[in-house]
Amino acid sequence: MLLPLRDLVRELRAPRPSPASRAAEVADTRKRVAAAARAGGSEDVVRLARELRELRPLVSAAFADVRSCPGCARGRPEPHGHWHGGFCCGGATSGVFGEDEVAALALGGTRPGDLRAPTGDHAGCAFRGPEGCSLDPVDRPNLCVRFACRQLEAELREDGRWQRVRALTRRLETTFARFVRARGEPV
Repeated sequence: MLLPLRDLVRELRAPRPSPASRAAEVADTRKRVAAAARAGGSEDVVRLARELRELRPLVSAAFADVRSCPGCARGRPEPHGHWHGGFCCGGATSGVFGEDEVAALALGGTRPGDLRAPTGDHAGCAFRGPEGCSLDPVDRPNLCVRFACRQLEAELREDGRWQRVRALTRRLETTFARFVRARGEPV
């Protein structure tokens, strides 16, 4: 496959994350999860975090066997296009593991050791690998589990699954919003 010259130049100029940068991002995320677990939260906050932990695998399962994701990044610039699938996973780790997401994971039961890095190149999120996300759905940020791009939404609509998936993603989204609000209230 031949690349247009502008894409080749962009490819050659693109910064390549190193294995050390992946290790640093994973270590930082683990450290933040440990700190959030130590900080704790109110009874309501912990209850909502556990509810989120129960919802994430349900939402993830609703996206099972989709055709859109495995090839969505084909031909796209680095780091998004490093592998054929997972264009949405090509962003920075810190972009999805925000303070509230880390707290929801920690208070829901995710331990630092549950955050395992994949083998292979580092291209985007530190937990993105050639086979997809290295994290179990219960240990993934809520945003990652519920995100549906337009292409994926169109596929799910065509398959007749969109309403069911959307109901689950909305439930996860509203529960996370309640978690964030409860976390912001004085304990």
